[in-house]
Amino acid sequence: MRVVELLGAPGSGKTTLARQLALRLPGAIDLEEAVRSSIRERGDDSVARIVARVTRSSSSRLWKGAYSRSTDRFSALARFIGEKPETLEAVLAAQRHRVDRDRGQDLALGWVLNLMARYQLAVEGRGSSDWVVIDEGFSQRAVALFGHGFTAGDGDWLAAYLAAVPRPDVVVLVETPRPTCASRLDARGWSERVTGLSAAGRLSVLESSERVVETVSAWVEEAGIRLLRVDGTESATTTVTTLVGLLED
Repeated sequence: MRVVELLGAPGSGKTTLARQLALRLPGAIDLEEAVRSSIRERGDDSVARIVARVTRSSSSRLWKGAYSRSTDRFSALARFIGEKPETLEAVLAAQRHRVDRDRGQDLALGWVLNLMARYQLAVEGRGSSDWVVIDEGFSQRAVALFGHGFTAGDGDWLAAYLAAVPRPDVVVLVETPRPTCASRLDARGWSERVTGLSAAGRLSVLESSERVVETVSAWVEEAGIRLLRVDGTESATTTVTTLVGLLED
């Protein structure tokens, strides 16, 4: 099973592309469905396993409720940390380094821990899928960890984080102008971590997030990971068609 992650600033259009890519790329499945499939086939929590079998998709509210309470979720997190303790160590070290200027570190840490559990379940399940498509993968979580007030002094901490996380096979970089991102976020709502900021403050976070994305994408290329750049202002249908062709090569 190969992993493709989406990378981009908030509002760049990653989620829309990820959803369509998971549907249209032959042999692909998104992370949530990979988790449900894994628990359906080999889960230890009998309730979660039954719910995984009777629900149609990971968008089911019943499934989401069952998964949030599943012992499989917590045991998967424990296995991930047991196998890759350096990942959690890098996350916590970065947060300690930035504690005086960051916002909502508890939220960001929760997102990363949840990703660890889901990633572990997806990889263990494997199944018949050739690809798993991840919208908010480890490369993108760098934005959550470093996007508030990113400075040159954070560079070593970001590099340590990237070196410690599981590497995807492909990263799709969604490049979207900042005004477009801001307009989309104004329409759909900004992250709860920035809703209390002024308009100027929110734009500052968006600008900082873009710098993180640029740094991560440069690291991805240097690490030899395949990086595909797409225009986030183009039609999602057109972009996904192009991506499918590239990934099938």
